[in-house]
Amino acid sequence: MSDDFEYDIYGIDNSEIRVDKYQNALADLTRQQFEDYKNRFLPVQEELFGLATSDKLLNEQMARNEQNISTSFAQSKVSESQRLGRYGLTPDDTKQSKANTGLLKGLTTASVNNETRESVDDLQNKILTGQGGAPKSLADIGGK
Repeated sequence: MSDDFEYDIYGIDNSEIRVDKYQNALADLTRQQFEDYKNRFLPVQEELFGLATSDKLLNEQMARNEQNISTSFAQSKVSESQRLGRYGLTPDDTKQSKANTGLLKGLTTASVNNETRESVDDLQNKILTGQGGAPKSLADIGGK
């Protein structure tokens, strides 16, 4: 690396810093850091808090739950048909069998959606209170 190239990772504009007194230089640096925070980090933080206080994440996951459950039940039906087909049998397509499958699908959907609501609520509370595990794991990365 050549000496004529300097990379300033903090984005400090040296032309805006008064150097007549230590207090003035510190005040100018603090102002620049706060402006950097407002422009770079605050929008991301506001978006994160917006997600933590809205139902957007919950609604998206509930839609995925419905799709995943439907896919799983369809795959299960195909698998059962193939398994029974090896013995020359066909699955029971009676009204009772369809009703049982419908009830099972309904119970599965309710259970998965309740677990999702609880998980999203826990996640939102951790985001708002700062109890998430990310800061500790990020601190661990820096120590290695």
